[in-house]
Amino acid sequence: MPNWFLPSPLRVLNAFGELINSGVVFRILSESALNIIPPYLLAIVASIIFGIIIGTSKRARQTFFPFISTLYTIPSEAWLPFIIILFGFTRESVWILLFISGLLKMIYNMIVGVRSINTIWILVAKNLGLNKFQTVFKVIIPGALPNIITGMRIGFGSTWRSVITAEMLVSGAGGLGKFMWNAQWEFSFEKVFVGIILIAIIGLTIELVVFKKLEAVTLEKWGATDSEV
Repeated sequence: MPNWFLPSPLRVLNAFGELINSGVVFRILSESALNIIPPYLLAIVASIIFGIIIGTSKRARQTFFPFISTLYTIPSEAWLPFIIILFGFTRESVWILLFISGLLKMIYNMIVGVRSINTIWILVAKNLGLNKFQTVFKVIIPGALPNIITGMRIGFGSTWRSVITAEMLVSGAGGLGKFMWNAQWEFSFEKVFVGIILIAIIGLTIELVVFKKLEAVTLEKWGATDSEV
């Protein structure tokens, strides 16, 4: 295998250090953060809202669940050509793609979480005089929180993978994906490996810093411990 195609670990580490010192790593990660954070947060809100509606309404389940099940099987990247035709090679195209990707991956867990809530809790809330909005915020969302966090974790994994692909194909979005795409055509494969390492580091960091802590807080809130799970 030629060295230019499969660089040594030392070359990769040297390239990593140079990219950090030059500020390139910070720039591309900032661009990727701008690409992923807005659609991901919007997908969380939308999946919770639709999850509550579909999870609590039999008519809504009968109407929307077949539609969701059909869209779920379609890879999110398959929508990209159509999105690009409408919105061009822009960051907005990436946002729309990632919103679709995150929403379809999260909504199943939101629905399951809502449907798994003990109906007695709902009846108690009604007997205590809580209206629908109070029941949602004081009973349904707290009760479905473990599934919501699981959905957020799955949704982030999906959007993080999709953002790399989208950035490779949508030139106006920048980010880590574009950096790796350009490095490939420049035959700078040590930079491609740097990109792969960054993908893994960011994914692991978000898992440990965000989702593990959210999970720990949820377990503590519900009186569970690691030994019980």
